[in-house]
Amino acid sequence: MRRTAIALLAAVFVLALAGAGAAPGHAQDNTAIAINTKDGTDIFKLAFKIVRVNQDIVDQSNAAVAFNSCEECQSIAVAFQVVLIFSDPDVVTSENLALALNYECDACVAFASAYQWLLTTGGPVHFTAEGNQRLAELRKRLKDLLQSDLTLEQLKAELDQIKAELADVLASELVAAKPREETPTTTESTTTTPPPETTTDETATEETTTEGSTTTSP
Repeated sequence: MRRTAIALLAAVFVLALAGAGAAPGHAQDNTAIAINTKDGTDIFKLAFKIVRVNQDIVDQSNAAVAFNSCEECQSIAVAFQVVLIFSDPDVVTSENLALALNYECDACVAFASAYQWLLTTGGPVHFTAEGNQRLAELRKRLKDLLQSDLTLEQLKAELDQIKAELADVLASELVAAKPREETPTTTESTTTTPPPETTTDETATEETTTEGSTTTSP
């Protein structure tokens, strides 16, 4: 009976994510889901995604879900998403969702945190070289959290610092993309027609004309 209840609750979470637009079928959605049903264990799920949108509808969503049904267990889910909007969309329905729940759980901790940025850039942009390096460092810091032994308060403080750092990267390290330069292609063709050559036979009254033509293609 307990397994059935857990399965139902997990299904409710999935449906909640689908309602928020974070269904698994949407390739640009970002989800971190931590479901823990084993006593005395910890589960930490992390998702980080930067997406680029050039459409009339912006519906990318970000979600973090942490769920426990065990004893002395812990589940943590953290989701970071950046949506760079190159277009001037008619519809924006993106959502940011965090759910944390303990079900029939003793001495358990469920923590979910979702961070999302929606940036209208006015056209294609890219990160500077320094920006890409800083992003790589932030990704590493987030991955290192998976192996850390921080308290919940320490974890929150670290996530706040990473959030502030990412916000600064977005504010200072995005630049407009340069238009692609086309390499000119040159095709030359030369046609030369020499003046007519006339040969007259002493005994003939008919003139014979021969024309020469040369075509050169480099």
